[in-house]
Amino acid sequence: MSYALVVGNGAAGTFSSWLLAKRGWEVTLVGRGTPSTALSTGCLRSGPNLCRAEISEFLNNEKMPWASGQREGISKIGTSYRCWMSPSHSTWKEGETPKSIAVVGLDGHPSLLPRVVSAMLNGRKIKATPFTIPSQVPSDVPLTSSFRKDEAWEGLAEELQGLSAEAILLPSLVGLQDYHRLDQLEGRCGRNVLEAITPLGSPGQRLADLMLSKAAEAGVTIWDGRKVTALDVENDAAIGATVVGGMDARHISAEAVILATGGPLVDGLVLKERDVSDPLGKFRIVRSKFPLTGGYDSLNGMLINIDGRPMVNVAGAGDCLSSGSREYGSGLTEALENAYRAVRALEGT
Repeated sequence: MSYALVVGNGAAGTFSSWLLAKRGWEVTLVGRGTPSTALSTGCLRSGPNLCRAEISEFLNNEKMPWASGQREGISKIGTSYRCWMSPSHSTWKEGETPKSIAVVGLDGHPSLLPRVVSAMLNGRKIKATPFTIPSQVPSDVPLTSSFRKDEAWEGLAEELQGLSAEAILLPSLVGLQDYHRLDQLEGRCGRNVLEAITPLGSPGQRLADLMLSKAAEAGVTIWDGRKVTALDVENDAAIGATVVGGMDARHISAEAVILATGGPLVDGLVLKERDVSDPLGKFRIVRSKFPLTGGYDSLNGMLINIDGRPMVNVAGAGDCLSSGSREYGSGLTEALENAYRAVRALEGT
């Protein structure tokens, strides 16, 4: 059995570690902080050009069903959101827009502003009616913390039962473990329950939690809250790494490494003024006039060392790789595809 070290706990890191474990590798995943996955909308905006079956299997979860194809939803500010894959309550099949929508917000909470969203939808010729329900949730408290008990959902169901719209649009209320409550609410109300597309909130964290749980189920050892501070290299091959977390520091051996550390915004590459650099001091960086498109140089999936030679057993994936352009909304899909290429590179296929 081969041993692999994967650095980075976002989409690219968790997917590549899952792929390796499924192929019989012994894998340790090291990560700390909040990955960009958790800051996303929790949907895949663009469809992948490869590994669609693997991505669908990776995201499949009984706690949160997914829908794929040409999908459309409503953002938290009322704009249209189109994607390829999303949790079941986030979107509808493109071309099947509800004829009427009740836009529901909680009084005094900024998670969803019913009048603003309704005005946007009515401007798109979608009949929308704002509806505000009483709430004691402080404006700076995430709604997920207040909708964990049966009593809160019972009260919400009672408030919504009198609405006559075809669909009900709610703010983001649930984490991964409580996603089934949206199904229950839909059954109680007899209406299609939709969740507004929301970045920087619970949908992204749900996706990050799902990905980590899938990696763990496949047998990946997850070292959360730790960081690789040094990589040992001999003859263009990584042979080990120093991993630090809290008061603990240890050295581990590795037969293969995938760096999926992300860009400078998530504690990956180092950003100084408008220049990015490698915190490990081992690999060549492609620099760009736009810092967020710069990153590790690679050839056929393998990183290039500072002397200009491809590494034998170190691949890169995700936002830490250089990119000629980063298309808006395609980040998660690109990260998953990069992870797939990194695994294939390590296996020589």
